[in-house]
Amino acid sequence: MQLRPRSYPHPVLSYFSDDIVGCEFQSTVAVKGTRTSYAVDVTFKTSSLDLAKLIEAGKAQYAVHIECAPTRYRALFAGRAERFHFEIPGNAIDGRVELCSFILALEKMSAYTNKRFHKDYQGLSFSVRIGDTLAVAPDGFFLADKNIDPLRRIPSIFTIVQDDDDDAPAMDIDTTGHKIRVSLSKANFDAYTYLRHVQPLHTSLNSMILVPALVAVLEEIRTAARVSDGLVSIQSRHWYSTLARRLKELSIDPTKADSFTESTPALAHRLIGEPLNDGLKGLRSYEETGDEGNNG
Repeated sequence: MQLRPRSYPHPVLSYFSDDIVGCEFQSTVAVKGTRTSYAVDVTFKTSSLDLAKLIEAGKAQYAVHIECAPTRYRALFAGRAERFHFEIPGNAIDGRVELCSFILALEKMSAYTNKRFHKDYQGLSFSVRIGDTLAVAPDGFFLADKNIDPLRRIPSIFTIVQDDDDDAPAMDIDTTGHKIRVSLSKANFDAYTYLRHVQPLHTSLNSMILVPALVAVLEEIRTAARVSDGLVSIQSRHWYSTLARRLKELSIDPTKADSFTESTPALAHRLIGEPLNDGLKGLRSYEETGDEGNNG
């Protein structure tokens, strides 16, 4: 969201008002794309000694709100340190990502005051609730670069096609080619074709289609690795070389069954960027947005 200048029920240190004079609050955000996510480092600075003391005493904290309109991703990251780090799953954001930084109250304060209040507020105190805004920094944004391996390399080894058989199963897979062939019944393929154009639903589709297929493939690799020369028949396939490279990046040797120390469903989610987490958030956001629309 882009925070518009507004009035609060109590004085707030901001760039658009003189509620608190002679002080500043700023944040610096550095974003770096990794193989699976966006690593974010945020640094906060305030010259308000009273606000700094509230944070030191555990009565307030720094926070940054992240919002991506194209994917409907929204999240708040907070902490009392002037600098902290967090990561955003690579498939959760796309395009322009907006950031708003705050100082938020951690405790209810019945007599909040600040020595640098504007003269109109001198001698006054205010009631502040948990979560109320005490300071606002200028808005920022960054552009999410989709050049992230799990979002490009893993889906690239799949091809999704329609199964025209009258008794076709809901979904089936074929790993004998250079790409993993996922076949959907006609009704499911029609629904997939329609929904894949809706960006916020991509993670949900990945959870329903790519993850189960990837689980089956990982089981095939682990089973073959238990047998001498068991991998010979699949090592020449393009999808195997891509998965083997990604597995090695996770310290898993695909030629050794004992190297698979976690379940294949858990591993499949890691390989493809944890789509379930964001898929569920996206569906909940749709439901909540629908409720708000119905109440309006």
